Amino acid sequence: MLFALLSLPPRLQAQVLRGTARLTGDDRPLDQARVMALLRDGRSIGSTVTDDQGRFQFRIHADGRPFAISITRIGMEPTLSEEITLGSSDTLDVNFSVVETGIRTDTVRVKATPSLNDLRLAQARRRGWRVFPPAEVEKLRERSNSFEDLLRSTGFPGFVVPSRRDDCIRSTRYNRCLTIVVDGVPLTGNYPNINPRDVYFFALLGKTESAVQFGDRTPWGAIVIYTRAKDDR
Repeated sequence: MLFALLSLPPRLQAQVLRGTARLTGDDRPLDQARVMALLRDGRSIGSTVTDDQGRFQFRIHADGRPFAISITRIGMEPTLSEEITLGSSDTLDVNFSVVETGIRTDTVRVKATPSLNDLRLAQARRRGWRVFPPAEVEKLRERSNSFEDLLRSTGFPGFVVPSRRDDCIRSTRYNRCLTIVVDGVPLTGNYPNINPRDVYFFALLGKTESAVQFGDRTPWGAIVIYTRAKDDR
């Protein structure tokens, strides 16, 4: 299991989050870990991926709303801090020390959150998204060599999966490219090479639903993917 130590001054106001993620013991940097700031409803207000030195920096837009900080990496269990309420200026230094057992903290208690994906799934259903749940995905992914294969296996008519890798997945209704959203972050550019075995569940959002959730970053709808944590089936 993955746990973390989070060091930060209490009640500090911030608009930029920066810091490092390292493994406790040998102090090795935790690279390619996703660091996210999440609102209560699961929406991301900023995220980034740690570099090869475990460093990260990104801007958030909390607007006075409480949020939590999470750090995840495929194959490791996500962690999520308690809620933080910050202002609109200054910089907050956040340093994660990732260990395998036990947690300690100075001012903010960080706990493992094995139910984070279950919370995301419940929120997706509550919002009325077209959800492809874990049980369905589990049946499909073992015989799928790519995420595109997994989509085709559903037989769902709401999207068109291209035969060419350099083309995009399109909305049947609008014949326009759907935006891929991974763990709350809309992606730009080429479609990522997503391993179907990393997918916990995914959902299809129409144009209106995606605009409500992600604004103009998903103009024609979205396929929202949440990846598996260590204990997810």
